Amino acid sequence: MLSLCMIVKDEEQNLARCLRSVENCVDEMIIVDTGSKDDTINIARQFGARVYTYRWDDNFAAARNYSLEKAGGDWIIYLDADEELEPHCSDRLRALTERSGVEGYFFQINNLSDRNTILRHINLRMFRNRPGYRFQGLLHEQILSPILESNPGAVVVNSGINIFHYGYLSSALTAKNKTERNYRINKRMVAQEPKNPFYLYSLGNSFVNMNQLKKAAAVYRRALQYINVRANYAPSVFMAYISCLLKLGRLEEAVAQIAQCKNHYPDYVDIHYVEGELFARLEHHQRARRAFEKCLQIGEQVNGKYTTVTGTGSFLPLFQLARIYRSLGDLPQAVSCQIKALSMKNNDLSQFIALARLLKDLFKDNARVCAALCRFISIQDTVKKHLLLARLLYEIRAYDWALKLLAPLPDSDDTCYLKGLICSGLGLFERAIDCFARVGENSPLYQACRQHSILAHWLSAPPRDAHALIEPPACGDRHQYHVFKWINSKLFPHREEPAVSYDFAHLKGVVDKLLALNGTATVLRVLTLSGLDTPDRIIDFLTDGPFNRNRAALAARLALQEIKKNIHHPGYYYALARYLLGNNELNHARRMIDRAVGLNPAVPRYQHLRNQINCKNALKTIISLLAEYPDHPLYNRYLIELQKKTAETFI
Repeated sequence: MLSLCMIVKDEEQNLARCLRSVENCVDEMIIVDTGSKDDTINIARQFGARVYTYRWDDNFAAARNYSLEKAGGDWIIYLDADEELEPHCSDRLRALTERSGVEGYFFQINNLSDRNTILRHINLRMFRNRPGYRFQGLLHEQILSPILESNPGAVVVNSGINIFHYGYLSSALTAKNKTERNYRINKRMVAQEPKNPFYLYSLGNSFVNMNQLKKAAAVYRRALQYINVRANYAPSVFMAYISCLLKLGRLEEAVAQIAQCKNHYPDYVDIHYVEGELFARLEHHQRARRAFEKCLQIGEQVNGKYTTVTGTGSFLPLFQLARIYRSLGDLPQAVSCQIKALSMKNNDLSQFIALARLLKDLFKDNARVCAALCRFISIQDTVKKHLLLARLLYEIRAYDWALKLLAPLPDSDDTCYLKGLICSGLGLFERAIDCFARVGENSPLYQACRQHSILAHWLSAPPRDAHALIEPPACGDRHQYHVFKWINSKLFPHREEPAVSYDFAHLKGVVDKLLALNGTATVLRVLTLSGLDTPDRIIDFLTDGPFNRNRAALAARLALQEIKKNIHHPGYYYALARYLLGNNELNHARRMIDRAVGLNPAVPRYQHLRNQINCKNALKTIISLLAEYPDHPLYNRYLIELQKKTAETFI
């Protein structure tokens, strides 16, 4: 007889999914409620569960053990409400109870995340119902250690069955207020046992969830001082600490911890992947490539030895290698890696777009790109296949080919939206407006269509009044709505509108969208109407804030026009230097910024850009040296220092 034991509180959103996954697998359901105020108890009873109440005391082990006392089965399986068993596993689960000589079973836990990745680890979830087998730990309670303490010769094996966990999604954490609760319990545990590495690790995780990374890093460092590196959770502590260091920009420390982790766990694929990611970011292609190739050599880790991200031993390093080979100019090898990765992971649109761009760089011919994509994409549904192909061709600006693929398809929200985007790219704004208008109000694409249609109205020849389209729900947040409304009132002053306030920061966002559609004339008109009535003021607006390629190109063009008139404003040379740096023309950029600094050395952003150009030049030299001496410690240290300096946003 198999008993399901659970503790729950306010789980009406999750409980039915969980119980439905297990109802045909168990003989009884024991539900211990710790104070639900929603419909949790009624849902449990609908599935035939026996429901008990327990006064919550911030002690998960005690609540779990209370549920065990109520169970009558020979075997216990325990789940959380935000989990579910894999489908169609009833027969396998029943067979586990028939095996002799086994005291417990590991299950593979698949933690779903907001990044659309799955973090896998194993956990003992099924065990014989014996009086000596009781949970320990206020939080992240454990049963394996008590079983082995009670029965040193106990055999515990892998069940081969999956559990899917939804509780690490940010929406779940927020809804349940788990972050605050876990922090409270973790803090209490560390106060009781300040040298317990597992408690310190758990507290560090709470700090991460609270976005207090410095505190998290400090706690992880303390955990590693006391940890037994053979503990099954020890590799995860290294990974958590390294992740914090990387986010904090403490790259030298991160590199040192990666080396230590690799030394202790050379077969841990995830640490090699993190090393590859870091050195790819640093543009150290040799070390990055070596790390990703090591990932492929180790392969996917499915035996449960380590907590691992799905794909770190297969498609993820292949995608990274494709980027590296592209940077090195080896396009055939880049395409090969990208295609191989997509054959393993084919539900990521961004990676299909990356393949299309690689093929465009390789063939420089839209017909050959289209033919290659047609051969690779094996979707049987013609409509879905043509929609995907058209989207990819749109992304590489092969607009005519994309329209040909969409022409025979019946109208749908997806088809009309994509046709509208393509027509906008071709400058066929009247056709684009018509396409966007056919998307239904209930479509998830409706808001985006409204915004694109507003832009198409303004860019039409002659421009069209978009007043009827500018409504708060359709225009994004309040700031963007005000910018849309203000621009329309300036372009069409005959309409009497109440004054609308806006700021230049949000105006930049709409300007960027217009420039992406080659709307330079409209942008200049809007900026002039906003009070930027001289070239130097317009250029100053375009070069303010984070670097944007289209804004930088327009600023450089306007600056060059003024310089040709023999007007030598330092801001003009700054604009040219910024544009040239963005295009990696470092020597020309240096000459331009020197002119700007010479005309006005007191402007901080001129000095900042000159320093950045100097760092880029030095970085170029170091990267070339590392191509010959990839493991040279001094060059690697210089690389990290220079990359940290050049990582700052353009001013």
